[in-house]
Amino acid sequence: MKMFLPAVWLSLSILGVGAAPEATTPVVPAVLAPLKAKVDVSGYGWKGSTLSFRAETPPTPEQWKAMEGLGLRNFSVAGAGITNDGFSQLAKQEPEGLSLNATALTDDGFKALATMKSLKVLNILHTVRVKDGFTGAGFAQLKSLPKLYKVSFAGSSAREPAFVALGELTQLTEFHSWHSEYGDPTNPYLLNFKNLETLRMGNSLKRNDGTPRQLSLSDVTLSTISKLSNLKTLTLMEAKFSLPALMQLKSLPKLKTLIFVNVDISDADYEKLRSALPNVKVTGTPLDEAARTKLAVFLK
Repeated sequence: MKMFLPAVWLSLSILGVGAAPEATTPVVPAVLAPLKAKVDVSGYGWKGSTLSFRAETPPTPEQWKAMEGLGLRNFSVAGAGITNDGFSQLAKQEPEGLSLNATALTDDGFKALATMKSLKVLNILHTVRVKDGFTGAGFAQLKSLPKLYKVSFAGSSAREPAFVALGELTQLTEFHSWHSEYGDPTNPYLLNFKNLETLRMGNSLKRNDGTPRQLSLSDVTLSTISKLSNLKTLTLMEAKFSLPALMQLKSLPKLKTLIFVNVDISDADYEKLRSALPNVKVTGTPLDEAARTKLAVFLK
């Protein structure tokens, strides 16, 4: 599956901080060698040992059985060989953390994800195109998962149906999203996240149907974000904001950390913002001319 690369590549490593190694690490069976399977504890946004593998063709029954034998609850899965049938196989292992990168997940595959009652963290990156069966509307099926608190969704041609469905996941305390084709700058679905404490947002991609550029992260977005009263950590990426719009963040009573990544803000505005938010750690630096030009091209 070919995916276009946006102007700024944001790696999976920013989704979470790795945990300390556990006392024992399971030995990966030889039958999983063709999948380049390994057990590690690198940062996927959860704690504990993780089985990572890539499958460009569906794993065999023997390989699925070998995975079950490891007794792990966290999985980082990549490759177009992981189809909706594969998600049913993963569900048998009662995962707590699941990261999907460039898999063949379609809307029908959410039926299997919705059976994962132990699931706490879900990362869905680089999905198939909408025309191939992924609109993201299936996210709504996950509202019944009692332990799910964090979702990351990035690198998709999904638009409004995906984000309307995501808005039904009112149990979330963390949400991360960037590089979709969703272009509503008001992001009204965010207002449904009454329990949200951590939010990471990056801008949308150009739509692949030739329609005009639609930014999902702008001054207008900050009007919505400023209403998320439980927000403690906010990360904003790939955008340009005015100082008056940024000042709306003063209305967030619990905000402690504000991070800017590849955001066009002047040195003077950074100083004014930090003065206006004395109890908030504001992280970020003005862009140099080359980075500002590159960002401007991306936002056109």
